[in-house]
Amino acid sequence: MKKSTTSKRVPRVAVTPEQRYHMINDAAYFRGVKHQQETGAVDDEAESWCEVEAEIDAVLKHQHAS
Repeated sequence: MKKSTTSKRVPRVAVTPEQRYHMINDAAYFRGVKHQQETGAVDDEAESWCEVEAEIDAVLKHQHAS
């Protein structure tokens, strides 16, 4: 008997610019908190924001391309 090769697809969800902003804001905040707990130093907020923004945009781009 042949196995089924159907794969489950995750439905695409449109992310509004406001939702994207909040995703980046929250992730940057928690990254800063973690950095401060681990090192005792305050994180560079602008650098952290840019890194998180790039990561989230990559995930959203990958999701959109799928």
